[in-house]
Order: sequence, then C-alpha cells, then structure tokens
Amino acid sequence: MEMNNELDQEASRPIAADDREAVGLRPIIAGYLRQRTVILVSAIISLVAAIIYLLVYPKTYEVMARIQIQDDASMMASGGIGLGDAAGVMKTFGLGGLSSGSGVSIDDEISTLRSNSLMRKMVTRLGLYAEYRRPLSFIKLYGEEPVHVICDSTTLDALDDKVEFSLTATDRDEVTIKAKADGEKQTFHFDGFPAEVKLHGKTFRFERVKQRAGASNGNVKLDITVYPPRWVAEKAADDFLIEDYSKSANIIELSCTDYERRRAKDMLNVLIDYYNQEAYDYKKSQSDVSLVFLNERIAHVMDELEKVERNIERYKAANKITDVEYDIQYYAEYMRDLKGRMIEAETQANMIALMDAFVKNPANRYKLVPSLLTSGAAETEGSAIFLYNQALLEREKAIRNSNEQNPMVASLTTQVDRLRETVFQSINNAQQSMQLTRRSLEKQERELLDRMGSIPVQERVYVDYKRQQEILQGVYLILLQKREEIGLALGQKTDRAKIVDTAFVKAKPVAPRKVFALAGFIVLTLVLSIGWIVCRDQYRLLRKEMKRTADD
Repeated sequence: MEMNNELDQEASRPIAADDREAVGLRPIIAGYLRQRTVILVSAIISLVAAIIYLLVYPKTYEVMARIQIQDDASMMASGGIGLGDAAGVMKTFGLGGLSSGSGVSIDDEISTLRSNSLMRKMVTRLGLYAEYRRPLSFIKLYGEEPVHVICDSTTLDALDDKVEFSLTATDRDEVTIKAKADGEKQTFHFDGFPAEVKLHGKTFRFERVKQRAGASNGNVKLDITVYPPRWVAEKAADDFLIEDYSKSANIIELSCTDYERRRAKDMLNVLIDYYNQEAYDYKKSQSDVSLVFLNERIAHVMDELEKVERNIERYKAANKITDVEYDIQYYAEYMRDLKGRMIEAETQANMIALMDAFVKNPANRYKLVPSLLTSGAAETEGSAIFLYNQALLEREKAIRNSNEQNPMVASLTTQVDRLRETVFQSINNAQQSMQLTRRSLEKQERELLDRMGSIPVQERVYVDYKRQQEILQGVYLILLQKREEIGLALGQKTDRAKIVDTAFVKAKPVAPRKVFALAGFIVLTLVLSIGWIVCRDQYRLLRKEMKRTADD
C-alpha cells in the first residue's frame, strides 16, 4: 500500500514537456529496486542455474576440414591428341572437348557434399543411425559403447520410424532386451551374445564389443535408439556447415560441432572419402563407355589396315614394283606438300565419320561424346558439342541427386534433346566443309598428274594405296594413344577433392559459453524478480477486492 501511495504522489506531480517519456518508468524502476530481498533471491537462483549450466553442459568443440576441388569436370583423362601427323585434326570445326575449359562449379560440389545419398553412406559407415545412452543420461556414447547393434541394408532401407531398445546384460551374458516399435512393446530374453531381435520383418543384431585382454565383461545397462539413416542424414546435412573459402578459390570448408571430438572428425573424414569415391566411380563409368567404343574402332581400323597392306603387297608383286620412291623422286618433290594436306583432310573426314556414327547411335542418346573425337587445341566453350556435353553432365548430376521424375531433370532432358539437334547440324556442316576441301585437293592432284603424263598408271595406283595405308595408321595411332591415356588416368585414381586440412579440432570450445551463462543469469534474475512482484501485487489486489466484497 505504501508503494502504491508513493506511485500516486509521483503521478500527481507536474510533468515537464521534455520528461514525458521517462515519467512513467521512474516510479516503476524505483519501486522495483526497493525489493532487494526478491532481487537477491532471484539472483541466487539464477546464479545456481548458470553454474549448473557451466558444469553440466558438455564441452562442445568445432571440428573443421578443408578440401580443394580439382578441375576435372570431364571425369575423363585430360590432354589432347598430341600426334605430329594429326595435330591439326578437326582444328577448323570448333568442336571443343570436355577435358578443359569447363571449370569447377563450387555450388554444385557443395550440393553434392550435402546430398542425402552421400550423408546416408557416411551415417551407415559409422553406424550413426544407432544412438547409445546410459540410463538417465543425455550424453550419446561413441566409441565406448559396450554393445553394438548391427542392421543389414534391407532393414535400414525398410526402416520408416525409430525403434527404441532397453538392453540389460549380466556378466554371464544373460541378455534382456525391451523393444518399442510402432507403439508396440516386446521383451526378449537371450542366453548370450550375439542376440538377434526380429520386429515386423526387420532384423537387429546385438553384439558385445570385445574388451581389452584381462578385462571382465561386467553388467551392462544401455538405452539404444535406431533411426532411419535418411533421418540422421537430413539432420547431419543441417548441422554441417559447408561453404566456399572464397569466391576466387576452389577450396571448400566443412565444419560441424560436437561434444564428442572423435565422432566429428570421423564424420568429416568419411564424408570426404565417400565424395572422392563417388567421383571416381562416375569417372570410371564414363571411361568404360569410351574404352568400349575405342576397342571396337581399333579392331575395325586394324581390319581395314590389314586389307590395304595386302592389296599393296599383291599390287607390288603383280607389277614388279620395288622402290617407287627412288624411281619418282622428281614426282615426290612436287607431291609431298599436297599429299600431306590430303592425308590430314582424309583423317579429319574419318574422325568426323566416327563422331557422326557415335552421336546418331540411339544407344548413345544420353552419353557424353568421347573426348578422343575432339582436339584439345580446338576446344571452345561456345561450340555445340561442348554445350551438349555440359548439359549431359548437369542432367547426370541432377539424376544422381534426385530421380528422373524430378521436374528439373525433365527440363534438363528437353534441353539436351534440343542441343542434340544442334550437334547433328554442326557435324553435318563439318562434313560438307570437309567434302569441299577434299574435292579441291583432289582437283589439284588431278591437274598435277595430268601434267605428269609420263608417270606409269601402276605408280599412281601404288601412291593411292600408300595414302590409304597412312590414313589408317594415323587413325589407329590416335585411337591407341587415347585408350592408353584413359587407362593411365584410371590407374592413377586421382582424388576429386585434394585434402588441404584433414579434420582438426579447434582449440577453444564453442559451448558452454560464459557469455551465455551471464546473459541467462541476468535475464532469469529479471524474469523471476519481476514475475514474483507482479504475482504478489496481483494477489494482494485480489485479496483486497475479496475483502471489500465480503464487507459489502
């Protein structure tokens, strides 16, 4: 009542124009500060709560790793053809390769690292789908659990809700397991480990972890919860912080927080290992397609080369030709340059024909155009085949991260089909251009041969055979070299993600934070004290009203 009278007196004073905002707070704050006992008790309670927070909350650390993404977007062996006789193959057609110029999309790689499929593999590998706790403890055990629960892939795939187990084992390995699944509780008894529990077609196998030599098993009480791996993967994707180091670097930082430092380090390291393995598997699958194509073409070229060599042998024997080159030295000087250009033009025509057969084959509709058909010296980012292969890579990555019914995949498929038509047109234009080039060279050759009418017919036929032989030899060497490049690249097994920093623990823990304890102390003190004062005044006011009603 005294405080209310003081508030009334304070409110009756004249209000200055520049003090209107503060006049309502002064009496409230002054009245609050006079409640020293309430404030002291609230502060003591808040201090105890802050101390409990600092003592009970486990120390949580931040674990970080850094990786550098290698520029290997083609997922194939890099490098051009590199042959002296074929260095200019397809130079004039702008048919770029996949081996460079594609760059690295850090956003795509971050999405892959955060994908549920990759996280799920990591969770399954480390057994994180199972949580182990001591009774009445909220700390999850890792690496120190006395019993492991093992689930096969069929069980993990079929699991659509969590399953809870309460396990009790004596030193004689008498095991009692209480299970709760789908609201149904069951109890199982076993004479020893391993103990196998079957629930609704799902199998859970419990095995005791091997103790150190001379150590006894002892009694075990453990609460185990098994979650669907995709749930744990979703939570891990949310808990992980995966971001680029800078916009100008191909470095990605991965970090997570956990009170169990070894678990956090294992999660980061295993995630990086699976990322590299998945990239290698994809690279190998694409290389296998190219190797099949290469082997088929090499066998075909070898058959053609053998036929030409036999024709040369028979022709030389029939016409008794030995050293034509020495007999027609004067002809060779004039024909050398023209011959080189015709060989290059024929080689280009063969390579374009190989490309045309590969692209028009319905079985290769959504396959990358093999890099052997393109020259590293001729690749341009704006070419039709470059854009087509880039679209195929984006479609393949989208399918791996989702499925073919995804609207984004359907959109990418439509884009690939449109680009495929431009590839057909580009190859057709190249073939027409090559035909014009070949006709021009053949015309020059005929004019030169007409001026050399004294040359015997058999010598001209022999030159034609030799030209066919050299063309086939050039194609054979190109295919053989490319096959060896792919084989060497697969044998080296270069990691997609080069590890810059393996998972390491930062020195200072991120929790519990003293600043959080201080903020909680201040807020809780204010809430408790103000709440107590308000409730007390309301109670007194209620009693006064009840007394007045009773007197009336």
